Amino acid sequence: MLKKNEEIYSREFEVRGNNETTETFDITCYDCAFVFQSITEEVKGLPDEICVKILVGKKEYLSTIKCEYARIYGKITDFNGNPYLAAVSFNRIAFGSDYTGMAVWSNSEGEYSVTVPKGLYNNFYVCDHGYGQTVLENWSWHMAVDRDEEHNFKIGNGEVYSLAPWCCNGGGNTMLFWFRPMILPSLKSNEYETEINGIKRSVNDISPELELSDIKVTLNGKDLKIISLQRIYETGNDYTMPAYVIQTERPCKASETVGKQTAIVEYNNAERKDKAGYLTQSQGRAQFYFKDFFALSLI
Repeated sequence: MLKKNEEIYSREFEVRGNNETTETFDITCYDCAFVFQSITEEVKGLPDEICVKILVGKKEYLSTIKCEYARIYGKITDFNGNPYLAAVSFNRIAFGSDYTGMAVWSNSEGEYSVTVPKGLYNNFYVCDHGYGQTVLENWSWHMAVDRDEEHNFKIGNGEVYSLAPWCCNGGGNTMLFWFRPMILPSLKSNEYETEINGIKRSVNDISPELELSDIKVTLNGKDLKIISLQRIYETGNDYTMPAYVIQTERPCKASETVGKQTAIVEYNNAERKDKAGYLTQSQGRAQFYFKDFFALSLI
């Protein structure tokens, strides 16, 4: 690692296999890439460059990687606006790997700030030690860290899990948002059978019964008009769980339909708690890039 031409960290490793773990490093092979990890002692400051040299037999490969960073900051609260002490974790790779993430705790006012490498992150998630008992996680999906950004998170007893937004481009000026909501199992945990495409499936239902009035959707901080809320199922090889699709209107201004978009979905049934039988609240977000060529021509 180099910073202002000063070497602040240097280490050599001997790797014998594609998937190898030792006390000093871990290397994992993914399809067409190797992920190499080495946990170091604290390094003073953030490096400007990382110099990587690989020796394979008599061949030498040398690459210098320029490091770029962005500051992610904001505030964590509950759904009543009270500051919430929790950890924000940043994960480049999805589940099922030992890839090390990065995390920072908020302070007593719920405020957090951290500088992380630029790049695409599979997810951010926010929670504290009360996970599964009093609260669930706030999830952010497909987060493109390419600039300093403010993200304010709300913690509740539910999750907006695996949120995926996309635009309808087949003649309709609308957007769709797919997600699988979850709430604390202590509030709801049902198992039953249903038939989907002629196949009987066992359903694990820890999903709140949501209504249109419970939902709020924003795109880049502006409310979207919700057209419909539809309940479906997510079906895996060994599980079936309820999910929802939200359809909204899409912004019409050219300046609002080009570039990076941040979508936030919230559900909150506080106004009809008695009818629902339990209070359920959660927030989640996802980012995507949208290029409207007609809008580009107008700009």
